[in-house]
Amino acid sequence: MEVYEVMLDDRQYTMLKRMLVDDRKMELMRKQPINGFDLFCDMLHEIYSPAADGWSSLENVIKESPEELELLRFMTAQVYPDNEDHFVRQLGKKVAEFQCKKDFSFKIYKTKVENSK
Repeated sequence: MEVYEVMLDDRQYTMLKRMLVDDRKMELMRKQPINGFDLFCDMLHEIYSPAADGWSSLENVIKESPEELELLRFMTAQVYPDNEDHFVRQLGKKVAEFQCKKDFSFKIYKTKVENSK
């Protein structure tokens, strides 16, 4: 199984933590590997949920989620370096239709900010 190690800044880390379900949020905080398929499912669900719930449309979700989409593209580029929109194009698809290789995980770290004196 391939493991991608990723460094996120505080903003990205906080955003990702908010996007994950509780089990994966705990894995993130414990610096444990997170299954890549599950991570992307969580991210896509969180971004698309306003449209799925009928509060918005896909077009509005895309317009109103630039930071989340930027993070999704960044994470996607780790797995699909030549196709950072691989998952963006899958917004709104059912999990059964979700196109994602299966055997990989992420170890995600938050960058440390050094205090300047």
